[in-house]
Amino acid sequence: MNHLSGSAWLNFSSLRKQISIATVLKDKGLLSRFRRQGDQLFCPCPIHQGDNPNAFVISLSKNIYHCFTGCNGGGDVIDLVCRLDGKSFRQAGIYLSSLSSCSTVPRRSSPGKKFVPFTRRIPLDHTTRFFHSKGILLETASRFEAGAYYGHGFLESSIAVRIHDHAGNPLGYAARRLKNSIIQKYGKWNFPPRMPKNQILYNYHRLVPSKWDGVVVVEDAWSVMRLTQIGIPAVALLGLHLSELHKKLLSKKNRVVLMLDGDHAGKLAATKLQPFLNNFTNTLKLSLPDGLDPDDLSDAELMANVGPFFLSRFI
Repeated sequence: MNHLSGSAWLNFSSLRKQISIATVLKDKGLLSRFRRQGDQLFCPCPIHQGDNPNAFVISLSKNIYHCFTGCNGGGDVIDLVCRLDGKSFRQAGIYLSSLSSCSTVPRRSSPGKKFVPFTRRIPLDHTTRFFHSKGILLETASRFEAGAYYGHGFLESSIAVRIHDHAGNPLGYAARRLKNSIIQKYGKWNFPPRMPKNQILYNYHRLVPSKWDGVVVVEDAWSVMRLTQIGIPAVALLGLHLSELHKKLLSKKNRVVLMLDGDHAGKLAATKLQPFLNNFTNTLKLSLPDGLDPDDLSDAELMANVGPFFLSRFI
């Protein structure tokens, strides 16, 4: 069922699929009260404020809830928002649409023909253990608006990160899929349909203005975060292609360090990009050990690779 809300249609069927009850509870600061057992979450009922720790049960896979005591009933995520907040069905839909990256469709739009930036923020868990495994600090994840997404839809079961253009305008979110709560090492990056990746130099907007006259170029957001933590400015290609806009933006810096992943594709791309590097007075092309990405290295190893060239010439 679709309903009109302002200038957009609310697709309630999509909302039920895209927004998890866990996402709603986290947004309202209630998720920490629950204990998990397999596919289910248990807690005293937050609706009628009971005290039975097993009364309120959520099925994560079915995305439904049930209160077995005072409420003696249940429903889906929309029903829950109506009951928790005393909202109407339509008001609940508007609230849920604010948590979704793809829950509303503008009227008279032509879907599938051009990219439309998504400018709203979505709730992400910065404390996910994936960041710990990558050496990414909580404050770094928060600053870069990155974290685990527990809802449904495009970002389901992923580690997501917010993407901006070179001027700092938000474009939406990119994500790496999780598997058994651990990100696949060579898992595929997912981007919103038609997002112009060849027009994005990730993190460039945070370097303007900058005291640095140079930058380290890597492939993905995690490597940018790790380098940033040790005081090294970095940008990511979000892949292996260097577009004309990338070249134009990088040409504003005097020196470039190329630090692509240590797999076959990364090494091949680094070789192909060498002619562009020759345009700079000071450049460095780093070759990482086979199978390793920059974010796989320790801080000491990153500094050992980049520091001698970067810090001595860039300050």
